Amino acid sequence: MAQTQQPAQVCKYLLQNRGYIENGLLFVDNHGKIAKIVRDLPRDQLHNALEGVAEDKVVILNDNQFIIPGFIDTHIHAPQYSYCGNGHDIPLLEWLDTLTFPQESKFKDSNYARQVYTKSVARSLRNGTTSACWFATIHLDATKELVKVILEQGQRAYVGKVNMNQQSPDILIETTESSVGDTRAFIEFVNAINNRMSVVETLPLVTPVITPRFAISCDSELLTELGKLAAEYDIPIQSHLCETLSEIDFTMSLFPESANYTSIYADHQLLNQRSIMAHCVHMKDEEWALMKKANAGISHCANSNFNIRSGMANVRKMIDLDLKVGLGTDVSGGYSPSVLEALRCSRICSIAKNPEESLSIPELFYLATMGGARVMELSDKIGNFEVGKEFDAILVNTTAPRSPLDIFAHDTVQTKFEKYLFVGDDRNNEKIYVQGLEVRLPEY
Repeated sequence: MAQTQQPAQVCKYLLQNRGYIENGLLFVDNHGKIAKIVRDLPRDQLHNALEGVAEDKVVILNDNQFIIPGFIDTHIHAPQYSYCGNGHDIPLLEWLDTLTFPQESKFKDSNYARQVYTKSVARSLRNGTTSACWFATIHLDATKELVKVILEQGQRAYVGKVNMNQQSPDILIETTESSVGDTRAFIEFVNAINNRMSVVETLPLVTPVITPRFAISCDSELLTELGKLAAEYDIPIQSHLCETLSEIDFTMSLFPESANYTSIYADHQLLNQRSIMAHCVHMKDEEWALMKKANAGISHCANSNFNIRSGMANVRKMIDLDLKVGLGTDVSGGYSPSVLEALRCSRICSIAKNPEESLSIPELFYLATMGGARVMELSDKIGNFEVGKEFDAILVNTTAPRSPLDIFAHDTVQTKFEKYLFVGDDRNNEKIYVQGLEVRLPEY
């Protein structure tokens, strides 16, 4: 299927065409890219098709296994995993003040940060997230530790040192100068690593991303400087947008010269085709138009929106407007680091919002994979299985030990796939691949 297709188009395509390969081969080259796909291969021709391939490089799937593109988490907070599952009876701004900010202040200790980040990244990978857009904290050394952990474990990631110079507690605030200086230092740190590890044929695993926490936490001067850094280094931008009504009111009181919340980012050169805005629950028509004009991406975080009582984002409208949309777990506003859980909550949200236009299974899977790739502006590199793309994948075993789903004689590849999406969990993720390499997760 064409990588530019939106979910509604994909759904129609899959209904008209077989959206999977039941008897075939997928070849991955030494650079981790998909070199060839063979479809409808008779079993008696398997040996000939594999001629010249070392036996230990061949993975043969049984009838209860399949491979799918790796999940893409377009919005997740690495430090918040330490209290994932806590505080879900508190509204957003109170939640930040009483739980999030005190916990994130602990990351001034880079050793503590490494302990948390090791578990945070590993849990994300175990759940099949091969690419993630990570928020760290304001702390430069701790954010460097997050990069090191990601590279050690082998995930593809955008990583941002968070920026906060106003409306934040004393334990978690920067000056404008230190925020800009540390952000530049972090970008240079990641770029230096990528230059040392440079492989022309593949993307670097880690990309720095400009990360104003949200407009409330950054004054106009800092937002302006961050916009300049994004342009200077040509790197992505991520932040929060229109998550709750109280947040919007407070934000607009701080930026009265901007027409609306989305305009604040646009006015500071922080809204473009590489911007990733989380939530977008309470958007005005003129804000949708700004997002469309900028070709900015949206991370739909249904789990978090339910828990923090933000509201229900209108994903169908986003799709109809041909906006780039992917899924985010938003740990720990969301209680789970699993994109599968984000997918399920997105289904419930779409039904509650408008039962007649709820998201279909193909659309949900698209948002979890290709949708996220589009949001990250990586749809030409990852997101589905096409020749030339990098092989980021999950080998799913529906009959894995202690599997939460059960398989019966009547089950087909389609029903097994659907059961995995709605019943499966990390126990079914038998192998995880990033850039063609199997991820080896730490034991702890």
